[in-house]
Amino acid sequence: MGIKREEVFVIRKIDFKESDQIVRLFGKEKGKFSGIAKGARNLNSKFGSVFDLLNRSEVVFYQSSGISLISEAEVLDNWEGLRQSGRAIDVGLRCARFINKIIHDEQPEPDIYRLFHETIDSLDRDQSKPNVLELGFYFKGLKLLGYQPQLERCNECGKQLEEEINMSFQPDKGGLVCSECSHKDTIPITQGDRKSLIQLLSLPQRNVVRLKMSGSELQKYYDVVNRFGKYHLDYDLEFPDYFGFGEGR
Repeated sequence: MGIKREEVFVIRKIDFKESDQIVRLFGKEKGKFSGIAKGARNLNSKFGSVFDLLNRSEVVFYQSSGISLISEAEVLDNWEGLRQSGRAIDVGLRCARFINKIIHDEQPEPDIYRLFHETIDSLDRDQSKPNVLELGFYFKGLKLLGYQPQLERCNECGKQLEEEINMSFQPDKGGLVCSECSHKDTIPITQGDRKSLIQLLSLPQRNVVRLKMSGSELQKYYDVVNRFGKYHLDYDLEFPDYFGFGEGR
């Protein structure tokens, strides 16, 4: 059992026995793993609030093939700005849940880690459009996992879509299809929608907040990424009530 030091995000925690906690951590180098923090729930615990969800912390632990034993930990970022907004917190927690469900244990995912860090940091700096950031996280995350939707040409006949007025998103075809290849079980997509989806995929997370989206557009794009993710990963994303969103939320 070797001693390791790792920068991590706290993505889940479970009370264990009388005073311990089992924490699910997403490490910059190690990937996702579990650790036990002895006495973490005691009022005078040396860990304090280190393991609050979404905290970015540094931990020292004894590595094992099962649950690692955490000996030391300190907070690097607790995201005070993010915690001022209930909607921003909800978005951060849903992104953390996605990582916990989709990423395999002990598998380094530096690009996903970087994306998650950028998303949480962006939520901390600007809470005005958390749901746009969430969409950016999912689309980019699916791309990094090898499931990038095809948005430039029809996935059925290969037709370029720059001039197409009416098209559809078809998860089982891997992305967009032109009007001639579309069938009833698809999501209607306009040229404006196509450009927004491309921007969600290509813009850095810190710039995604510049995108303006109405409540109906948010609903459509959530539907797109949910159906795409469910088809390829068999995972049903848990999304908020779309209705009542202000523009760009």
